[in-house]
Amino acid sequence: MTTRQVQLTAHKLQRNLKRGRVMLFSIGLPLVLAYSLATAAGSVWKSLLVLIGFGSVIFFHELGHFLAAKAFRVRCDVFAVGIGPRLCGWRKGAGFSFGEVEIGPAKSDAATASVDTSEADGLAKKPELGETDYRLAWLPFGGYVRMLGQDDMDPAKVSEDPASFGKKPIWQRMVIISAGVTMNILFAIVVFAIVFRMGLEVQPAIIGSVAYNSPAQKAGLHVGDEIISINHKKPRGFLEFPDLQMAAALGSLGQTINLQYHPNGSQQIRDVSLKAVIPPDGGLLAIGVASAPSLNIPPMSKSNFQKLVKLDPQQAAFTPGCRIVACDGMAVHDWGQLYKVIQASNGQTMHFTLRSKHGKIYHSTGKATLFPRGWVTSMPPILGLYPRIILDAVESGSAGAKAGLQAGDVILRIGTLTNPDVNSFRKSIEENAGQNIAVEVLRGKKRITLNCTPASQSGKGFLGVAMGLDFASPVVGSVSRPMAALGIRPGSTLSAIGPVGTPVSKLENVKNWYDLFGAAKKFNGQTVQLSFDGKSKPVTLPLRGKLMNFLQQYHYRIGLALLPAMRVQKSHSVYGAVAMGLNHTWHWVLRTYSTLRGLGSGTVPAHELHGVVGIVPILYESESMGNTMLLYFLGLISVNLAVINFLPLPVLDGGLFVMLIIEKIRGRPLSVKVQTAIQLVGITLIAGIFLYVTIFNDLPSFFGH
Repeated sequence: MTTRQVQLTAHKLQRNLKRGRVMLFSIGLPLVLAYSLATAAGSVWKSLLVLIGFGSVIFFHELGHFLAAKAFRVRCDVFAVGIGPRLCGWRKGAGFSFGEVEIGPAKSDAATASVDTSEADGLAKKPELGETDYRLAWLPFGGYVRMLGQDDMDPAKVSEDPASFGKKPIWQRMVIISAGVTMNILFAIVVFAIVFRMGLEVQPAIIGSVAYNSPAQKAGLHVGDEIISINHKKPRGFLEFPDLQMAAALGSLGQTINLQYHPNGSQQIRDVSLKAVIPPDGGLLAIGVASAPSLNIPPMSKSNFQKLVKLDPQQAAFTPGCRIVACDGMAVHDWGQLYKVIQASNGQTMHFTLRSKHGKIYHSTGKATLFPRGWVTSMPPILGLYPRIILDAVESGSAGAKAGLQAGDVILRIGTLTNPDVNSFRKSIEENAGQNIAVEVLRGKKRITLNCTPASQSGKGFLGVAMGLDFASPVVGSVSRPMAALGIRPGSTLSAIGPVGTPVSKLENVKNWYDLFGAAKKFNGQTVQLSFDGKSKPVTLPLRGKLMNFLQQYHYRIGLALLPAMRVQKSHSVYGAVAMGLNHTWHWVLRTYSTLRGLGSGTVPAHELHGVVGIVPILYESESMGNTMLLYFLGLISVNLAVINFLPLPVLDGGLFVMLIIEKIRGRPLSVKVQTAIQLVGITLIAGIFLYVTIFNDLPSFFGH
């Protein structure tokens, strides 16, 4: 999981409903309800589970305050499940009732007082009235406790009653204030314990790819390596991939991270040290690794499979629900092994063997293509040369589709620019929004000129096409300046390569860019001659320095839809499950504080924060993965609520706790005027943060942007 956590106390912006402690979701609640209603057609029960589960975290928070208050004989007029108007409830002596009722001490009855003793003896004794109205409110999301003489939002509301909150010793009030946070921590421990006793599928810390020039690459980590511990602290169970991500993301810039790992296919334990950095495209601190996929093709409906094949025809050869068991005659058991086979394919057709869950064997073929590795922000040249642009896909209904562009078209010219590279082609499109521009393409063996009118998006032109490079044809598209100085021109056709001194007739043939890529790696460090059709004299190139660094920025990739590699995190004993629950709770407490520290230091961007509106879609999707995953996320939310709610900010429990410490030091509380000013500042600060996060972070992700 990334830091999409509940980092704000949106649901802790308290409002005074009549009097007392009332917890509201503020503007988040209508949006949560809107999300639930929007998805109700798909699953009413799922929506209810998410909303009730989310509210239960807050309910248990308030239950902590209630139990502590009752233990110290503080009068609690209301304990509510849900918020809003009273639906129904029960009070000792009054029984069960619907609708609103009077709360607080029973009022004296003059008529009853005037009845003489003899008459009173003949009457049935009136049952004693309990102090608390246990109620169910109309909206069953969360809850609240209304204590006598305690109102977070109005310090002037006090009571001289000995049973009031303000008349209790400071240490008792501290316990009551902190009991909500304590209950959230206990709730998280119990929930995590249940989750890990049942078993939860999570991603193990197995490396699926290594970014170019990243700390992981420099440290010597490879695809298939499994990280087993961080800083020699081995977790209960196995290390999860999010643990690895967060160790980097929530650390300090320049901080050394020590990793222990099993090399791919080995049980040896190796040790490596590295420092996380900010990736080239920004974001959280990272070491440059991605999680590993499995070898399982996801099951899918016929219609969804047809859509996938339409986007990528190569997928038609891979049967949904099957597992890859061999490639090119070599048995493969995990992604690390398959990745090695793919890298050795050199762009040639690969033969796959797949097995269904019923044991049926299927055979299929596919081709890998060169693709920039992670952290490479643009298409690197191969020996200073670029293939021509090819359209990988054209969005239906887009400006490109309306102009007649098709997947597989090779771009020869746009406007007056021949053989454009990716950046110049994109720039030409962006600069001609709403303007007609000629695009010449090669379709099969035909040259076709199309008139395109890029649509305007945010003032820039947009065609709706996905671009790639035509590695299958050895024709040069664009040329870097050093190669142009050697006389290589766009449109030239590569023909052969070999070490200097090799007769031209014995040079290795180059039928495509994959041949050039493989030969360049083979002759690494040597000086080679590169031959072109129609050019009598080969070009001499030393294969070292930048030329070879550009080659390292590519790897072979086959566009298979594979499920992520998963492993069950589970304890086979109650004790072990509780220990794992404690371990996860403690780690998430530390991570939440680290996130806040990262916000202050700038290593965690503000756009990573999310509140109630942003977390609900995540909860909804987690329920789709099963009730165990939903429980897990509720545990995370409970930990986050505990940490955030105990920050020393006014209105929050942590702020109230600080006020009690000040009262203890001074021997008396701050004046009502000062307390009111502090509360006003706190409300303004938290409301401002909440609105910022909701508008700029939550709403875009909520509506899928």
